[in-house]
Amino acid sequence: MVFVLLQYFILAVLFSLTAPINAYSQSSPPPAVSRSLKLCEIKKFDSSIPPTMDAARYGINRLFDGKLPKDGWRSSWTAWYQKNPTLTFDCGTEKKIGAIRIYFQVFARADELKSILVEVSLDGEKYLPFNEYGEIISVRERGAWVEIDLKSVLARYFRLTPKYQGWGHQWGEIEFWELIR
Repeated sequence: MVFVLLQYFILAVLFSLTAPINAYSQSSPPPAVSRSLKLCEIKKFDSSIPPTMDAARYGINRLFDGKLPKDGWRSSWTAWYQKNPTLTFDCGTEKKIGAIRIYFQVFARADELKSILVEVSLDGEKYLPFNEYGEIISVRERGAWVEIDLKSVLARYFRLTPKYQGWGHQWGEIEFWELIR
């Protein structure tokens, strides 16, 4: 009996050493593309609707603060409960964007983030659909990155329209990666 308990203790210690690091100590891993990219500063951004959960404390400005929220409920996630916002981003000047990364968390179901429509514009008036990305699967109540490969689209303005199925949207960070070669 003591031997069995000792084995479970050793396994528990080994598992804890290999468990994922808390989200606050994580940093954004570099994009998985094999091109030279740098993080692009977003000059202005807006949401068609304000966040619905704790909007005053966890507004859309948290999407660019460089801090990842903790896994689980009621952290500092920017959340839209049963709403689909349209998020608009201004890079300040025309940029070749290679990837967009979104740190998000699903709550009710693994396929809660159903799709994300990406639209681009040079003037902020006329937007063209670039692509709609779907089949985004994640572990429930765990923060995860989704990377949208844009190849090297040239635009100044980007519009993202996510669609949910289930609870809604919980997002922690958004990063735009500019192609530098």
